[in-house]
Amino acid sequence: MILRADAIAADVSEAPEGVPFWKMSGSGNDFVVVDNRTGVISADAIGAFARRVCERRISIGADGLVLIDDPVTPVPGAPEAHFRWTYINADGSEGEMCGNGAMCGARFAVLHKIAPNQCRFQTLSGIVEADVPDAASPLVRIAIADPGPVGQALPIETAGVPLAPIPIAVGVPHAVVVIDDLEAIGDASTFRRIGSEVRHHPAFAPAGTNFNAIVVADRQTLRMRTYERGVEDETLACGTGAVASAIVATAKGLVAPPVTVITRSGFPLIVDFRLDGDRASGVTLAGQARVVASGTLWPE
Repeated sequence: MILRADAIAADVSEAPEGVPFWKMSGSGNDFVVVDNRTGVISADAIGAFARRVCERRISIGADGLVLIDDPVTPVPGAPEAHFRWTYINADGSEGEMCGNGAMCGARFAVLHKIAPNQCRFQTLSGIVEADVPDAASPLVRIAIADPGPVGQALPIETAGVPLAPIPIAVGVPHAVVVIDDLEAIGDASTFRRIGSEVRHHPAFAPAGTNFNAIVVADRQTLRMRTYERGVEDETLACGTGAVASAIVATAKGLVAPPVTVITRSGFPLIVDFRLDGDRASGVTLAGQARVVASGTLWPE
């Protein structure tokens, strides 16, 4: 059977001249970022486009795709936004929120003069406010919508390992487990298996969950490993996972904000918030949104 190259290209994009993109890294989470205000990627092609460009080794490779669009008309009384931010996981599914992807989107918008250094943008999980103090620097801080309450631990067994993850929604669902040693939970293959079983466990059905394993380093520092839903693998960082981990650890009396979360990449994410009972408010997340490269994606 002969597979025509133009048939593959049609599945990826309707833009025969190619798609301009930036490759960015948010503290270890990597993204393909596209200015889609002119509709270079049509709505019905976004999922396939994300799957193709995020595939490693045969394409750009990324944890997800970030699209920057014009804002939609806000509901009466809602704050004005400078742009609309859309996040597509590597598997083509849409994500309501991604902390590192949001920071990358904010810096992208500032560098492209789509938005001012202090800006607001629309996401599926609500308005996000961002501060990009100096566009020449990768440091970005965002303020996100209040997370859901810290849930009760759910005793489960995955890959023969008993765990008691604590659920919390930070725009997207997370489950956090506190352990003594990040390496003891397994090598990359074992952690992937454990993370996948937690992600698909009936306790978190039907949406599934992201999974975070954390170790307390001191009263204001955590170390974290994350299995991300939608990427379906361990990633080097997770912004919403860092927020979830910091809030859960604070609720358990193990740390106090602001909390520095050391990700698998070694880059720190700084999480600050107020905790009242089982709920956090005034949540901010700070990290590095680095520009790696820019170019044009060819249809093939």
